[in-house]
Order: sequence, then structure tokens, then C-alpha cells
Amino acid sequence: MKRSPLYTVLALAVLFLAVVPLGTSVFVLGFFLGDSPCILCWAQRIGMALVALIGLFVLRYGPKPKYLGLGVLVGAWGVFMAIRHSSLHLARDVGQGFALEMLGAHTYIWSFAVFWVCIVVMAAMLMKVPAEDLQPAAPRALRGIDRVALAGFLLVIAGTIVQAFASTGPPPFVGQSDPVRFSFDPRHWVWSLDEFSSAPVSVRGRWAIAKPDVTAVDPDPATAPLHSVPQLTIAGRRSLNLGLNGAPTDLAYDAASNRYLLTTEHGVYLTDGALQNVVRHTVIDPLFSVDMGRFAGAAFLGNDRIIAVTENKSYLVLRETGKADVDLNYRYFLESPEAFEEVSRARFATLRAKMMYVMSAAADPESHSIVTLTVPNAKSRNMVVSRFDMADMTLSEEFVPKLSAQPGIVLPEEGNPLAAYYVTAATIANGRLYALSAAHSTLFVIDLASRSVVAVYTIPGLAQPVGLVLKDAQFVIVSRDGTLASVDVPAAAGGHP
Repeated sequence: MKRSPLYTVLALAVLFLAVVPLGTSVFVLGFFLGDSPCILCWAQRIGMALVALIGLFVLRYGPKPKYLGLGVLVGAWGVFMAIRHSSLHLARDVGQGFALEMLGAHTYIWSFAVFWVCIVVMAAMLMKVPAEDLQPAAPRALRGIDRVALAGFLLVIAGTIVQAFASTGPPPFVGQSDPVRFSFDPRHWVWSLDEFSSAPVSVRGRWAIAKPDVTAVDPDPATAPLHSVPQLTIAGRRSLNLGLNGAPTDLAYDAASNRYLLTTEHGVYLTDGALQNVVRHTVIDPLFSVDMGRFAGAAFLGNDRIIAVTENKSYLVLRETGKADVDLNYRYFLESPEAFEEVSRARFATLRAKMMYVMSAAADPESHSIVTLTVPNAKSRNMVVSRFDMADMTLSEEFVPKLSAQPGIVLPEEGNPLAAYYVTAATIANGRLYALSAAHSTLFVIDLASRSVVAVYTIPGLAQPVGLVLKDAQFVIVSRDGTLASVDVPAAAGGHP
């Protein structure tokens, strides 16, 4: 009986898969150029070998559903692993990547293409398989092209076994995340168990970081790592009575218009200079387009524009208007769609702060930029200051403030004391960044030119502060419960603004 030409196509596909991606990886990249697979590369290479092996089973025993179904499953697994691997590197700067590249693309990109083509080819063949070939039948004799495909597959698998033994080792060794150069010399072999090191199990992997929570920190200055820190006294308190939709999350002040800007979880409120009346407000739709999360910082940008920054470093720029198109704004706002126009909704991108949330933001008029500060989490403990140019909202600077010995302040002997603080409010004036930590109720004065902490104060009696501004030689602090506190600005903190 004449054999379907589909089997010739399948034999050529198996031969191509064995010789080109697998053979090139083993003999050219591995044995000739010394490139060894990382543990994720091995997962993808094993997947390709299994797809080729399934193709050989189909050549021998016919297109049984269990073979075809397994082939699709392995192909899907390969696509997932290629995406998993590529996701570690695709966000890098142009030209950057991991290990060798071929024709301008790294091997993990080619892996995605190979597995995707395998799935498409298998689906196309399924639609063309003759009905008689789906019936039970005796094993088919392998033709010449089938035997060539089998021989090529076995040769590549043999080379893969040699490379796997030399670069990875026998069980229980499983490979390396950053492999060494391949060598036939046993003195250069590195067999590692590092991948067995304990790690938290999570669907999101290393991205599983708890959301920031100002209610979970210790406000007591006495438990702070810094000791003998001078204290500031709260000069007055009062409660906000503005009818906000939720608890306050930040506070900003514009001296030119004598107005305040307050944010709640998703609300934006402009008030008069006495913080007694709301001039205009809106509540945004957080699920439209960019995931906005909870607002954590806010600032005036000038020209009737304001910005609200979320804890996940997304941001929203609004323009005040009296002629907003209410129907057009329906998708942007849940309340008061006539009060603002949405200028932009996007995300800040960081480097040092990538694995951290922020709970504060401030505008720096001197450098025409927006500044954010991170809060620590279980995986990242630094206090990172990030600066974004207002012209294009692109990262222009990041640093970890330097904390040097200061008169009277006792520093711990070991570790980074700033890691114990939780900055939830910030403002900028006269080239200095004032960062208020809800943990231990501590105010840091950071000189932006030298990137160093030039003064530290505690403010006993604060509870969960979320907003900080300077007005009339006083700090005005708003807490999560809506309490306003005023504190005189000491001369060492920058004098009278």
C-alpha cells in the first residue's frame, strides 16, 4: 500500500528538529564553542528531544491519539519554558541577553519559535491524516528517510548525554542557573546542588512580594536601630472633615495657588489652603488600562496638572478643566468625570527599585522631576530613591542614601539601619528630600546633591503618617486616620522654606 506523503514530511521534520536546534546546540554551540546549557535551557532541550521521539513513534506505530496528544502537551510545555526563560531577559537594554546568540536572537528566543512551529505542524498534520491511518494496524517498516531521521536523533541524543554528564553531572545534580564553559577535561567540570537551595513556593515565584501596609509597622522611636536621635514636638493637631472616599494616602501643597492635593486609595481631592473645603475631586477607575493599584503619592506639576503615583509605581496625570467631556471620561472616572481630563496613565520603570513598592512621591521643582522612595520587604531591604524626569517620565537617577555618623546619633555596629525604616510620606524643598518613616516615626533629611542623610529626627506621637508637606515654616503631616499634625521646621533641617 502506498504510504501517505505526510510520513515523509514527518520524517523530515524529525530530522530537522534533531539536526538543527538540537544538533547545533550540542555540537556547534557546546562542543565547538564551549556553551553549556543552564537549567532552563535543559528543560527546553529535553522538550525538543521528546517531541522528536514522539515523531519517531508516529513513524513506527502510526498517528495514535496518545502520541499526538502527548506531542501537543510537550510542545505546550516547551512554549511555556521558552517564555519563562525569555521573560528573564527580554526587558534588558537593546543588545543585551544571556549566553550566545544566533542570527541576532538568543537560544531561548529560538526555542520559543521551534516549539511554536512544532505545535503548528502537528496541528496541520492532524487535519490531513488519512482516516485509514487512524485504525489499529501492525507497526510500519521504517523507510530510508525514516532510518536517517532515527540515526540523526540517536547521534544527537548521544552527544547530549555526553554534554549533560560533563556540564551537569549524574543525579542528584540538576544543573546550574549560570553554567560554566563546557570542557571535555574533568578538571573543569562543575557539578552543583545550588538549585536545591530552599526557596518559597509561589505561583509568582520571586515576584511574590507582599503589598505594603502602613498599619503593620512599629511607630515607636525607642525600638529604632538609631539611638539618641533628636526629637521634634508636635505643635498642633486637628482632624480632617472633608468627606473623603476612604482613608488619606498622601498630601501635597502648591504655594502658588495655596491649595492642597489629597489622595485616597483611588480618589484625588483638591482643597483650599486651609484644608477645610474640597475644590474639586474625582475617583478614578483603577481597572481601565494600566493597573493603578492604590495611590501612594501625589504632586502638583504646574499648568493645572497633577500626578498621582500608585504603590506599584504606575502613575496618572490629570489636568483640571471645567469643560470635560463627561461621556468620554466615563471610562476613566467613577466619580466627578467633569472635574478633570486624563492626560496620561502609564508606569515608572526602575532598576534598583524593581522588586520594591513605594508609598511616597514628591515633585522636585529644581530638577523638574518626580521622586519616589521604596519601602522594604522580605526580599529587598534598601531605601531606594528614584528620580524621573517630568519631560518624559523616564528614570534619570537612582540611589541608596548614605547614612554617615552625625553628632549625638548612635549607629548600629552592623547592617544597614535604613532597612528598618518605612518611608510613607515625602516632600522636597531647597534641594532637600524630607522622608518620613511610619516605622519608628522618624524624619530623614536627604541632601539630593550629595545623596546623603544630613539630619535625622524622631516625631513621637505620630501614628501611621501618609503625607508630608512644608508650609509657613512648618511640616504639615496627615495620618491614615485623617489626623493633621503640625511640626515646626528646625534650622538644621533646612531652615525656613
